[in-house]
Amino acid sequence: MSRSPDFHIDRNGTWRYRGSVIEREAMVRLFAGMLCKRGEHHVLRTPEQEVRVRVDDAPFLITDMELSADCAGLRRVWMITDLGDRFLLCREHPLFLREDPERGEVRAYQRVRCGMTALVHRNVFYRMAEMAEVDTESGKTGVCSDGVFFALE
Repeated sequence: MSRSPDFHIDRNGTWRYRGSVIEREAMVRLFAGMLCKRGEHHVLRTPEQEVRVRVDDAPFLITDMELSADCAGLRRVWMITDLGDRFLLCREHPLFLREDPERGEVRAYQRVRCGMTALVHRNVFYRMAEMAEVDTESGKTGVCSDGVFFALE
């Protein structure tokens, strides 16, 4: 495995190679498809090798969301990454909050695939807050998706 990562994903989700922004979305999608987590590190995995990727915060960014309902009327919230991947907000792909001590704020994340996370963009979080409701059991404010409550506070 490479010791000094040539690949870097910055706090805004921008992919870089040796300091230069990777401009071609097709290349970013290709690399994102090879990205996985090994212990505490992110790596690009091919059949031949693994290359370490430095990730400042989260490797993916949730930039949109869609609402749907199943045939019984159960609300489902679909989170969409900047690369077009869709993840249902559910037990398998939960929403969680984490404090960012650098910025002095709490940020929302979703577990997406293979133990990796996606940062929920502030605009998406605000949209979720607009549709939030109070959970009768916990008294917390949040959203319900796929029958599971996710606190926003």
